Amino acid sequence: MRKIEPELREEMKKTYVGKLMNVIRIKGFNSLKIQDMAKYMQISKASLYNYFSSKEEIIQEITQTYIVYFEEVDQAILNNELTYIDRFQKVFEQEVLTFIYISELFLEELKVGFPDLYDGIISARRKRKENIRQFYEVGLKEGVFNELNPSIFIVQDEVMLRKLLDPAFLLAEGLTIKQVLKDYYQAKKIQVFKADKLTTMNDDSKIMEKIEYLTRKLSNSYS
Repeated sequence: MRKIEPELREEMKKTYVGKLMNVIRIKGFNSLKIQDMAKYMQISKASLYNYFSSKEEIIQEITQTYIVYFEEVDQAILNNELTYIDRFQKVFEQEVLTFIYISELFLEELKVGFPDLYDGIISARRKRKENIRQFYEVGLKEGVFNELNPSIFIVQDEVMLRKLLDPAFLLAEGLTIKQVLKDYYQAKKIQVFKADKLTTMNDDSKIMEKIEYLTRKLSNSYS
């Protein structure tokens, strides 16, 4: 095994597992052998072992990637120095990315094969929901959000994204991923923010850029 500097090793590990995430979302990981993983990473099996000692380490790296992402975004959601609209957009982006990458199949296989990793990701998801709830509750108290139960907001994303981004639904309704994401974002913004607050939130350029990015991610995940 050739010597690789620690920082470069970590960077390359993240790059390689990133190439696997969509495959594992669709196929799970139980059916994948180490040579299959190397193929999807676009490296040789020998090169894979320069970065990972086993299939188990790869699964651990993917799970940790999800957990770190949750924690980073949660810090932004609870950052009072950011505007409510910026944090609202972070919640929206995170919910879509979670839908893209963390499939029920992945979680089922993780629960059976790697219960400790499963507990870790479930704990991170639970904490994320608590942080989102706190964000909505503070917004309600400060008169920024409409008087709705935060639990409705949280569950709504899980249910609606699963339905709206179902390829069969998109095809039947003649809708594009981009249009669905734009319309759902606008509908939710109107639902969450009080009308008088919306007048100061006309610039959606940042979230539109994110929606372009999310559209590409989703399109690739369906291909």
